[in-house]
Amino acid sequence: GIYAHRGQLFYALGEYRLKGPQEKMSPAKYLESWKGDESEKEHYSQAGKMVYAMERIFKLRGMKYVEFPDLANLIVKVPLKYIYKKKKYYGIGYATFEKELFETLRIYNSLQRLPEIVRHFILQHLSTDEVRIFGFENVSAYLNYENMIKLLLIALLGSQRFKQTHRPIGLDFLGMAEKIEKRYEAVNDLLNNISAEKIWGSKYQLNHFFKAKTGLFLKKDEHHRVLSIDFMDRINISQKISYMETITDVAQLKNYFHYSLRSLRKSPFYTDDYELKLEMAFDNRLREITDLILDQTKKQMDLLKDLRDINKLVTDLMERSLDIGFTDDQKHRLNDLRELREDDLKRKKLAEIDGLLETINDIHELKDYWESIKGYLLNNRPLLGKEFENLIAKKFDVAMAEMSAPPS
Repeated sequence: GIYAHRGQLFYALGEYRLKGPQEKMSPAKYLESWKGDESEKEHYSQAGKMVYAMERIFKLRGMKYVEFPDLANLIVKVPLKYIYKKKKYYGIGYATFEKELFETLRIYNSLQRLPEIVRHFILQHLSTDEVRIFGFENVSAYLNYENMIKLLLIALLGSQRFKQTHRPIGLDFLGMAEKIEKRYEAVNDLLNNISAEKIWGSKYQLNHFFKAKTGLFLKKDEHHRVLSIDFMDRINISQKISYMETITDVAQLKNYFHYSLRSLRKSPFYTDDYELKLEMAFDNRLREITDLILDQTKKQMDLLKDLRDINKLVTDLMERSLDIGFTDDQKHRLNDLRELREDDLKRKKLAEIDGLLETINDIHELKDYWESIKGYLLNNRPLLGKEFENLIAKKFDVAMAEMSAPPS
């Protein structure tokens, strides 16, 4: 009976649009009083199911207060304020009701422009509990009306790929809802370039959505009877970041980063979040590579025994620090590594001198050894420092004094 009432209203609207206004009867009164033919009751019931399916689409768009009778009155030019007053709404303002009513009219017109077979397919599959839809309201709010209906058509066609049982199928738009605010321009552009007729008539097109890795794609979970409808920008920032993490050369990393950044900025769609992710990934990878350079530098230092070679190695890296991408902390660490290695070599040199001094008993041999040490000190004076020179000279002075002293 409920379906039949909605169906009668649908037929009444059709007849009114065909015949036009009736004398001595207002449009609203005409719709209310139209009874139709009792023999057509089954047709009214079927039409009513379609009407309820259409109201379900209104709600999927977020239109919670407008029903088909309101829309029918608007179509036959019943004054808006009369429609609103007749609803006796207390929880919604007139402006909100007016906005929702005109939105439902646009959805209705978009549905009417579809080929009849496509429109009936959509409404028939929404008139029962065969599909349950999650997250679509948040997605549809960012799409124009035609694209919203195309997306719904794609999802409903995809649901036909499940084995037919009594269990409903879940249409999951939640993943898409999480990213739609930033990707809606790209989604609308994709859907703008494909017609409802092509979606309906091309099995290849539907197969493409199931196989696609980027753009709009469908993923079927047969066990849980869930069809996920999601979107992956063709830019595929995750793939770019994954590739960046394999680069081990600073120059190559910088080239790839700047190339990718220029590519993102050429996109006609919003990419600020991608640029930020790319910059963060670049900074992380650059830090990893430069840390690796420091580790390799430490190993190289450990093999060097000449202070001048160590100084040359560090000076060269410092001069190229801007190109390499060293942070201030890393430059401090590089200096610390040099100082530690220099201190280690100094300790070893002191231990070597102490050991040899203990073996020398001849004053001439001591003087020869001092001459060789003086050459070492002179060559490394800028690196050793005066304090270290004085420390070694004092050791030789003590040894010389002990050898020069008369035996007791």
